[in-house]
Amino acid sequence: MGFFLIISCTITTTLLLLTSTMPSTAFTQPITSASPKSILTINSAAMIGRVDFAYLRDNCATTNDTKISEVEPNNNSIATIRDLIFELGAITGMICTTFMSVPHDFNRTDDESRPSPNDDPFWTEPSPQKEELSRQLGELFLHLFRISASCHLDLCTCVLKKIELNGQKYPVELCKGKAGKYTDYSEHTGITTTEGQCTINTPTKASSNDMEDTTTVEGITILIRNFADERLWHRHHCPRNIALAMMGEVGELAEIFQWKKDEGELDMKMTEKELDKVGQEVADVTIYLLRLADVCHVQLGDEARKLIEACEED
Repeated sequence: MGFFLIISCTITTTLLLLTSTMPSTAFTQPITSASPKSILTINSAAMIGRVDFAYLRDNCATTNDTKISEVEPNNNSIATIRDLIFELGAITGMICTTFMSVPHDFNRTDDESRPSPNDDPFWTEPSPQKEELSRQLGELFLHLFRISASCHLDLCTCVLKKIELNGQKYPVELCKGKAGKYTDYSEHTGITTTEGQCTINTPTKASSNDMEDTTTVEGITILIRNFADERLWHRHHCPRNIALAMMGEVGELAEIFQWKKDEGELDMKMTEKELDKVGQEVADVTIYLLRLADVCHVQLGDEARKLIEACEED
């Protein structure tokens, strides 16, 4: 499981400490416009065209068209959450169908003068097929907010915490240019398949850069992009590669719920440690989605916002 080394690797960076106002369980600190390091406060001009995670979280409609921000906290049934996972698979399937007819990836080399497959005219120029793919990615993004909310998780916090963990799993000095699994570095990091994976009590680190944006879709996308570049992993980050990697992470999220059956409530059926695992898997899907949109030249935040606005007009 992972992000940056095609299917087996993930990402890291140093991140902003978030304020917690939600129940005390794994990944439940929400991101709000009042966050002390918010780019909105630091430089409002830089926020033009950016979409805040909190906006999408608060305005995303649930399956009954009620905004998530208007739903009273309760114990969602396992059956409801499993239905949302099935729907996630259906949306992912539509995206996979689209990717069957996009330009093929080609092997990148160390020759940086060779054009990137991400710069193919299909990705850089408007077309009906590209527009439909962009809409599909936006819908998948919003659905991840629905799944997170149903599990009492904050999606942005999940992503930031997973990035923080992956920073420990994939040190820059050890994995630059390498396509290995995190266990290849266990001797140095102490993180194995059974040790060091839980993030329940792991805070995100304060940003070392006052201008670092960790509250918007665009800001976190830039963090992910820069991290890949630092480790020379961008050569592997072609559209179809990342789409397959994201599909793999959807499967890992489904795996958590596959034997839960459809009886009982979430808080009665799942422990805090299990919810921590759910948060990590939702984060993995989201991180891949953000990276996929980036290499496909899709403004994911704008696509999600347009879908919300279209629903409000209806």
